[in-house]
Amino acid sequence: MSLGHLAVITASIFCLATTVTAQNTDDSSVSFGFSTFGTKLEGAYRFLPDWRMRGAITGSNYFGSETYNGTVFEVDAGFTSLSVLADYYPTSAGWRLSGGILVNNSSGHAIATATSTNKIEINGTKYTSGTVMIDAKFNTKVSPVVTTGYDYRFGKNWILSGETGAVYTGGIDLKSTGSTTELQAAIDESADFKDAKDNASEKNIYPYISVSLSFSF
Repeated sequence: MSLGHLAVITASIFCLATTVTAQNTDDSSVSFGFSTFGTKLEGAYRFLPDWRMRGAITGSNYFGSETYNGTVFEVDAGFTSLSVLADYYPTSAGWRLSGGILVNNSSGHAIATATSTNKIEINGTKYTSGTVMIDAKFNTKVSPVVTTGYDYRFGKNWILSGETGAVYTGGIDLKSTGSTTELQAAIDESADFKDAKDNASEKNIYPYISVSLSFSF
């Protein structure tokens, strides 16, 4: 497995239409769902017929061993975020436009330990000892987010919602560290890793997709 492949994997890990009646003013709700930032717990309050405020906490973690091209590496990746959004309902139906901010503490970490059976290749040289560590995180911690979504109300108090949009991340920052001077020098000279780092830094937009079930009261 090449260092560039390991970097790309780390970055990637670290990488209805039904008409309803508009809700009444003072309508509040709590919801649980899933998003591209992990499991989501959300609260919302409609303070005007066409406007609502939402706050959400999202998070997920991944721990495990992965094998790529015969090389085993350990991955520890986590998505954690806090978001506040304002929803605008331009019609009496459930369609909404939303905008706000997302505080992003997501990051990823991977470590590959080189052995005679678990070689790491850098610049054409296969290393059989030492470790290579790669860390990935979004460059922007506080990011603007824009979405559009739809709320389908069924029963008296239940709402099924879908939402899609984008978060500006400022790109993904990749850093790699070798456990020995020789490995670090090879990393610093690696065109493979430089290309992966440059590509990650250009990924300024991260998709935001969520599905949730709400109870209104």
